[in-house]
Amino acid sequence: MTRNVKRFLAGSLLSLIPSIAVAGQVEHGFPDLLSERTEYVSLRSEGFQLPAREDGGGQSIGPALEDLLVLNQTGVNISLGIQVLTGTLNGVYNPYPIPTATVGGFQVSAPAPTVAAPVIQQYYWTVNAAAPATSKTCVWRVEITDVGGVCTGTVFFGTYGGALCTVDPSSFINPTTCAASVRTIVQ
Repeated sequence: MTRNVKRFLAGSLLSLIPSIAVAGQVEHGFPDLLSERTEYVSLRSEGFQLPAREDGGGQSIGPALEDLLVLNQTGVNISLGIQVLTGTLNGVYNPYPIPTATVGGFQVSAPAPTVAAPVIQQYYWTVNAAAPATSKTCVWRVEITDVGGVCTGTVFFGTYGGALCTVDPSSFINPTTCAASVRTIVQ
């Protein structure tokens, strides 16, 4: 019986190797900036393409406002951490920290994107601002680019501590002005 248990454990440990290999992996330029990790961390390799939505006239591609919103469904307050900011932080919406069952977020005045220099915002929402890598945390990376005179946006994300992170389908980017509204959900 001991031999069978050892075989079972060896097989189980071998099946974990691919998960451990992925733990600290960087995909699509989405670095793990919270910590050095040895356990499994979920990094979503494909991005969510922001749907295009025209909201009336306006300038062509240029500096634009980005509203980066979140719906807190964790059961406790969540706090913001900004890792990469392209542009100027206009402020954090009230209430802050964001109570459960409440929408909050922040706004950035972003410069005009180019093909060579996309506008990147990377930030996280966490239930534990003192130790985000060990708690329910969603890390978001929003990349806005100019592709042939049309603004496009992609959202990548990573999860820590068992958090469920999703992009709300009501998120959008204006393809003419580059103004964006990214709405996310943290559970």
